[in-house]
Amino acid sequence: MKHLFLIIVTVLLIFATCHAQVVGPDKMTGVSAGIQEKLVGLAIQNPQLEVADHEVKIAKYNLSAAKGWWAENFSFSFNANEYSLKAIGKSADNTGRYYTLYPLYNMGINIPIGGIFSKPQAVKAARERVAIAENQRAIQYTAIKSAVLTAYQNYLSNRELYTVQSQLTESAYSDYLQTKQKFRNGEISVDDYNGSVDRYQNALRARISSENTFRLSQIQLEALIGVPLDNVLSNIESSSNLSSDTTHVEGK
Repeated sequence: MKHLFLIIVTVLLIFATCHAQVVGPDKMTGVSAGIQEKLVGLAIQNPQLEVADHEVKIAKYNLSAAKGWWAENFSFSFNANEYSLKAIGKSADNTGRYYTLYPLYNMGINIPIGGIFSKPQAVKAARERVAIAENQRAIQYTAIKSAVLTAYQNYLSNRELYTVQSQLTESAYSDYLQTKQKFRNGEISVDDYNGSVDRYQNALRARISSENTFRLSQIQLEALIGVPLDNVLSNIESSSNLSSDTTHVEGK
């Protein structure tokens, strides 16, 4: 009964310490928003989104090509050979010996009746494909942003759980050492000692599991942003410290 009371008191002290160290939401808003913005900015460099950008460009190129359909109906041809080239700027004699191919050049225009009705529709279809490509890009951007923010939230939660579980494991280990000494002194029974061993082993397994979950969530987040998370956090922290120092100097 006494050991159970000590465990309960230790757990309450741990949670009280964690609660006291938690930063208020008003203080975390600016930092968290800065980190999230940085993470999203890194994630949108994802190759999938770059492919979507290229798809938009291709759709716009096709639209421009469709709009220029009318130029296909104009033609110009020139009959080029050594005699026609010599004849340029010269007058031909009565036999027209310079003009082996007559006329020297041709110009023409073709008016396809069917194209007058079909080409405008092709332009509209190309414009719709541009809209589709842009919407697909927006959808991918939203999906990537959601995935990054979700992964970051999982990372924060798993980190906190790992921290709490580590503290609980330390507490269980401390209780195990005390129980072990008391068992050696003959102050407690074997059942009490075994119970302490079981509690410590369970806490240790839970800590290993929480650490694994935490590390995996970090790997998942880094896979989305493409850089180590520690680098991002250190850069943001450095920028925040520099801003604080500048504000402090200005205040003086």
